[in-house]
Amino acid sequence: MKVGIVGNGMIVPIAIEAMQRGGIAVTALWCRNELKGKPIVEKYQIQNQYTDYQAFLNDVSFDTVYIGLTNTLHYQYAKDAILARKHVIVEKPFTISTAKAKELQELAIKHECMLFEAILSRYSKNYEHLKDELVKIGKIKLVQANFSKYSSRYDEFRKGIITPTFDKAHGGGSLMDLNVYNIHFVVGLFGLPKKVQYYPNLAENGVDTSGILIMEYPDFQAVCTAAKDSTSDPFVIIQAEDGTIVYPERPGYVRYGERYDRLTNLTEEIDIVVEEDPMKNEFLYIQEIIDTKNTEQMNAWLEKSTMTVAVLEQALQSILQG
Repeated sequence: MKVGIVGNGMIVPIAIEAMQRGGIAVTALWCRNELKGKPIVEKYQIQNQYTDYQAFLNDVSFDTVYIGLTNTLHYQYAKDAILARKHVIVEKPFTISTAKAKELQELAIKHECMLFEAILSRYSKNYEHLKDELVKIGKIKLVQANFSKYSSRYDEFRKGIITPTFDKAHGGGSLMDLNVYNIHFVVGLFGLPKKVQYYPNLAENGVDTSGILIMEYPDFQAVCTAAKDSTSDPFVIIQAEDGTIVYPERPGYVRYGERYDRLTNLTEEIDIVVEEDPMKNEFLYIQEIIDTKNTEQMNAWLEKSTMTVAVLEQALQSILQG
């Protein structure tokens, strides 16, 4: 896998460094503003820089496009890349509508391209193993997930400086940025809920700076909390009749898990592998799926991505309904 990067946002250098740690070549960068892209090109010794997206897609030095743009731009840039017969990795959230998510999946299949959403937990061996652990704790009753981190852009926002991070028109807000990790964690294990209700703290411009999402399943409730206006320790807790599973980290990471058995009063570590570099592992796993042309696994992941987008849509709709 050789990668062309789209964008110059905060996530881009982090992603490039993770790819390079994994031995994955980054050969080109597209950025609308040449001056903003130049420091990235120079720092990471990227061969080619573009401001014309079609010229970028015509570059044969890479086969996979990584899209790290504002949320509302994911769909169009991914679509254009697929039509150019490139594999695509889209940062979370995958898209902002289920219709667009499904269209991208259909296009990828039609044009024999591989398509992925970059969401850390999905590519964790420990997360895959978690389903085997769930059966050991009995009937699930409550799931809680929290990812709250004071945003580096929130001080600017409080002064009236609106960046895409806190702009509804660009798909900004706590739900799309941080709570999506919680939602992915839950939906990846349990599928679509019966009902979704979102209780946000809304700023004057209507963007959610923090909020609590409740997902109702047939036999249990899942509560997902996220904030960009305040900070607290992250965690995931799965409570069941015969035990509890706890991860004392943000939901993107699945490390250091413990399973408590109520019947024996014993606590056991449940991680099966050491995953000290989750993002590197993410890109290496994606590379493996591309190399083996494992479209079955790709489509299974895309179905989960579409379910997550459906929850995001329902959450936003629930605000309007009151």
